[in-house]
Amino acid sequence: MFSSQQQSTQSPEQLRQAFDTACTVHSQGHLPEALQHYLLLLKHLPHFPLLHYNLGLVRYDLGDYAEALHAFATADTLAPADVDTLFNLALCHKQTGDAAAAIATYRRLLALEPDHADCLYNLGGCYLGRHEDQEAMACYRQVLALRPDYLSAVNNLAYLHHRAGETEQAIARYGQVLEQRPEDESVRYLLAALLGIPLDQAPDAYVRNFFDTYAEGFEQHLVDGLGYDNPRQLLACLGHSPAGGTRYAHGLDLGCGTGLSGQAFCDTVAELDGVDLSAKMLAQAVQKGCYARLHHDSILHHLADTEASYDFFLATDVFIYVGELEPIFTAARTTARPGALFCFSTERLDADGYRLLPTGRFAYAPAYIKDVADRTGWRVLTREAVPLRRHGDAWLAGDVWICRLVPGDENNGWQTDH
Repeated sequence: MFSSQQQSTQSPEQLRQAFDTACTVHSQGHLPEALQHYLLLLKHLPHFPLLHYNLGLVRYDLGDYAEALHAFATADTLAPADVDTLFNLALCHKQTGDAAAAIATYRRLLALEPDHADCLYNLGGCYLGRHEDQEAMACYRQVLALRPDYLSAVNNLAYLHHRAGETEQAIARYGQVLEQRPEDESVRYLLAALLGIPLDQAPDAYVRNFFDTYAEGFEQHLVDGLGYDNPRQLLACLGHSPAGGTRYAHGLDLGCGTGLSGQAFCDTVAELDGVDLSAKMLAQAVQKGCYARLHHDSILHHLADTEASYDFFLATDVFIYVGELEPIFTAARTTARPGALFCFSTERLDADGYRLLPTGRFAYAPAYIKDVADRTGWRVLTREAVPLRRHGDAWLAGDVWICRLVPGDENNGWQTDH
C-alpha cells in the first residue's frame, strides 16, 4: 500500500506515518487540518483508494458534497466494489440532487449485501422523494423484516399508508411510533387528523420537518404532478378586485416556501420579504432572486418580533397548515401600514368554522374567513372559488381572498422602515 511503486519522494515509512497522522487528526474532528493532510498525501499517493475514501469523508462532513462525490467515485474506480464506499457515494449523489444515481448506487450495494438495512432505508427515502410510493413501501417493509425496531422506517411507512388513503394501516403504524416516541408532535398531529380529533393548529415541528424532508422535488411535484397554480390564481383575483393595478411598497410572503408566490407577485410589490419554518425550502427561495430578505422563523414569531411594517401580505397554500387564523390576522394588523392588503388562499370546508381533515390539512368555511376578517380589522374585497390542486382523481376546492385593512385599525405605532 505504501510501497515505492507509488513513485513518491517520500519513503514508504514516511508515507505510512503521514497517513496515520492524518487519520488521527481526522478522528479527533479537526476536519480542515485533516483535509490538508490528505490533500498533501494525495500528491504522493494518487492511486491509494483508502486515501480518496477518507478524503470523501472529510469533504462530506465539511458540507462540500460535490468534492466528496468526486473522492468517493475515485475510490470506487480504484478498488473492487466496497459496501462503505458505495454507501457514501450514494449519500453524495442524493445530497447533490441526483436521486437516480443514488438509487443506482444503492442497488449496486444491495447486490453485494442484500440485507443492508440502512441502505434499504435510504433507498426507500430516494423513492419517497420521487413520489414512487410503492417502491418506497417495499423498501421499508424489507427494512422492518430485518429490523422490526427500525422506528424511522415505521414512521415513513405510516406516512405512505396515510398518503395512499390506507387509514387503518396508517393509524396502526403511527401508533407504533408513538409507543416508542410519545413526545413526537408530528406523529401525534397526523394521528389526530386520521382519528378526527379536533385541533386548533399544526405544530411548528411538523411543518418544519415535513418541508425539510420533502423540499427536494417538492415544487416540481406540486406544479407538474398536482397542477398547482395557486400564486397565479391569487394574482388574477387581485387583478379583478378593487385593489388591482396598485404597486405596493413592502410586502411579506407568509410561509414563502420555495418562492413560487414571490415570483408571481414580484411586479406587484417593490420590496418583498419572506418567512418560512423550513431552512431547506428557504434555500430554494433564495435561488428565485425575488426576495429582499428571507427569515427562518414561524409566521407568528416573525410578526411579533419584526420592526418592519408592511402594506402587502401574501399567504398562498399556507393556512392549510395553520388552523385557527385569528392570531395571524391580528398579528398582521399590528405590523400593517394604512390601507395594507392581505391576499391569501384557503382550502374550502363545506361545513361551519374550520376543521383538520384526515389529509392533515386544515379547511375553512368561507363564512369563518369573513368572520375572522371582520373581528380583526380586515375587510373582504374579493373572494373567488378556485381548484387548488389535484387530489387523486379529483380537484380540491378552494378560495382565493383579497382583504384590505379597515381604516383606523392599523397599528397606532406605525412608522416608515429605517
